[in-house]
Amino acid sequence: MTEHINQLEVFPWNKNFETGIEIIDVQHQKLISLLNELAGALVRGNHLEINYFFDALAKYAEFHFETEEAIWIEYFGDDSWLSSHQLTHSSFLPKVVEIKEQETNKPQNEIIESIILFLIRWLAFHILDNDKRMAFVVQNVNKGLSLEEAKIVSDKKMNGSIRVLIETVMIMYDSLSSRTLVLMRENYERQKIEAELHKANKQLRKVNLKLEALAMTDQLTGLFNRRHFRNVFAREIKRAHRHNIYLALIILDIDFFKRINDNYGHSKGDQVLIQISRKLKKLCQRPDDYAFRLGGEEFGVIAANLDHQGTVEFAEIIRKGIEELKILNGYSDGAKHLTVSIGTVTKTPDEMDTIDSYMAIADARLYKAKELGRNQAVTGE
Repeated sequence: MTEHINQLEVFPWNKNFETGIEIIDVQHQKLISLLNELAGALVRGNHLEINYFFDALAKYAEFHFETEEAIWIEYFGDDSWLSSHQLTHSSFLPKVVEIKEQETNKPQNEIIESIILFLIRWLAFHILDNDKRMAFVVQNVNKGLSLEEAKIVSDKKMNGSIRVLIETVMIMYDSLSSRTLVLMRENYERQKIEAELHKANKQLRKVNLKLEALAMTDQLTGLFNRRHFRNVFAREIKRAHRHNIYLALIILDIDFFKRINDNYGHSKGDQVLIQISRKLKKLCQRPDDYAFRLGGEEFGVIAANLDHQGTVEFAEIIRKGIEELKILNGYSDGAKHLTVSIGTVTKTPDEMDTIDSYMAIADARLYKAKELGRNQAVTGE
């Protein structure tokens, strides 16, 4: 059944979509290809696939809109046609996200129908009307007409293209009708067994949620674990590079922690780790702050959009906050209460930066803090 669905092209490309501007036409075809993939994932009901293609669609649409608007702005400047076009672009992604969120409270067939109807209408009228209208203006400006003259010519040409628009939309609706019937029949057959599996699936979802939580959580402290640290960092470094914002990494290590285990026992050591974890959770209040136990007595904090001075201040807040817990460590060579040493790195990442390059800098500064006497943060420039 999956193979049959994969062969369906729910949103077929039509030559009438072509604007005559090659880069835009290529990107439109790619956008439609992603929509076909998304439709297939929705029919299959594979949530991982659905999320993947929604994310891919959103990212590519954002990229396409930027590319397209760069072309339009060269010709239209601050003309009202451009601002209207940009408004249409800005409404697309919120609507796609809105439909995606309906996944949790609507039957699957209704979601498929909603997505199909929205995407057909948006593609047909946006590409065939807005994009082609503006493409005609570009072509006529390149022929020597003024912007206003080109707009008049474009309006006249598009008025004569309404028949093409209607015919194309109807062809797509006819094509969709037959394919949608096939999908609905397959969905009906699945519904017969879905009722029987509902109770088992409900329990399975609970188990899966617990397994997912276990996979990313340190069992002793409740903080995210090192595995999830790498996943979050990989995501955040890409986001920071894409948006040209700072990304800060803070690594902290408990001073003389081995002596706590050796002299007070491992149970006391575990209690200390839990206390520090709770303090880190309280201190990481921003939505872009993430706290992790990296292993042993080492902890990490990822803070997005935090510049150098902000990182210096945050590291000091962490250091003081842990010192103020007044956890007894009478066998240390320094203070009689537990302290931590900290190393940080803050930068706007480029394509060469990785989790390992960040860690190398932060670790080197952490060791420097140890060498300088512990209970301090080395942040660098």
